[in-house]
Amino acid sequence: MYRDYTTVDRERRPVTQQFERATPDEQSRTIITYADIPLVELAPGAMSHIVPGKNMTLSIANLKAGSYFPVHTHEHMEQMMLILKGELYAILDGRLFLMKPGDIIRFPAGHEHGAQMIDDDCEIVDIFSPARPDYEEKARKATAAGG
Repeated sequence: MYRDYTTVDRERRPVTQQFERATPDEQSRTIITYADIPLVELAPGAMSHIVPGKNMTLSIANLKAGSYFPVHTHEHMEQMMLILKGELYAILDGRLFLMKPGDIIRFPAGHEHGAQMIDDDCEIVDIFSPARPDYEEKARKATAAGG
């Protein structure tokens, strides 16, 4: 059951009084600042901060203007992409979809997809489920190298 702890009324205290603040050690083990994660190259012109999870992988990527993610498929993996900055053409099942900041596209498992950046650099967030081992391995190698 979902319980809303954000509401303050006569019978409830504010959230900051209901829960203990995390210790500095808990904070550092739980919260990740993506800028602190080493960048890894995903494709020419595409650099990303990879955040591994148990059942998903998060990628926060910078894509150079004019760069291209070739069309490919993930047979058993779903992907969602959110555009933070810039514009690009998402390619899905042979169709071009113009995407702008705030737009989200879902690439279903087994469907051909890719992306073409247009005139400006782009910042995107990709989420993969289940987790993407090849990206996570790149992240491990970058971290081990002090990247």
